[in-house]
Amino acid sequence: FTVMQDLERGCVSVWGEGLSYHVLPTLEIVETKNPKVEKPASHEKLSLGSHKKQEWEMVKKRCDFREIFPLWFRLGSLTVPGGPLKGKKGIFSLLEECKEKIDTHRPERILCSFERLFLAGFRSMMVPRLVDEDYLGILPVECEPGSETPLHLLSEGARLIRSLFITQKKNKIAILPNLPPEFFAGRMIQLNCDAGEVDLEWTKKCVRQMVFRAKKDGEVCFDFPSSVNRFRVRVHPKEKGEVLLCGKPLEIKSGTTYLLDRFL
Repeated sequence: FTVMQDLERGCVSVWGEGLSYHVLPTLEIVETKNPKVEKPASHEKLSLGSHKKQEWEMVKKRCDFREIFPLWFRLGSLTVPGGPLKGKKGIFSLLEECKEKIDTHRPERILCSFERLFLAGFRSMMVPRLVDEDYLGILPVECEPGSETPLHLLSEGARLIRSLFITQKKNKIAILPNLPPEFFAGRMIQLNCDAGEVDLEWTKKCVRQMVFRAKKDGEVCFDFPSSVNRFRVRVHPKEKGEVLLCGKPLEIKSGTTYLLDRFL
């Protein structure tokens, strides 16, 4: 039989063929004996412009995070570790190292820390682990593995990856706050924020266009990279729209889609 993990639908498919087989009971019996599992609420997706074949041995050999981050982000978004991360020992010290680079806004050094975490913290096809079984020398030999679940490497890693491209504090949404220079172009869609949902596209390290779908009435302030001073806001694609200065709040109305472009 074959088992396939479908990150697009957030499910696992199993199929096969043979001379003998077992007929599964009806869906009613399955739902009675097994608790229902809610469908994943996260639909956020990341693309960094890499379309190479995902042959895992080559992916790991290239260690190109334009290939790795979209998979890590999607898989981590669908992972529920079962509780908050409490420890910072062992392999989780590498996770803390990535967080420190992001908090100090040093995008040129962020991927070096993520590479150490990726090589020591994962095996096979993004299977998290507490112990570096390849003995790469990234962690000390006497380093204790800790008692936390390795699933935190997926979920917390995905949260840190997300913070490279978008963060939110109250009604202020920062766009590309910690963009590594290696990610000169990319796209993120269906990013969920308190006030609405964001689709984001950038090229040559600059924001190209953005879509904001408001979920409630109020004001929202977009904080773009320092190279952006103003941008255009439209509600309908064919209208001229208005120019808004960076740092100035945008009045939003629930159920309205706002198109942002011409970032200058």
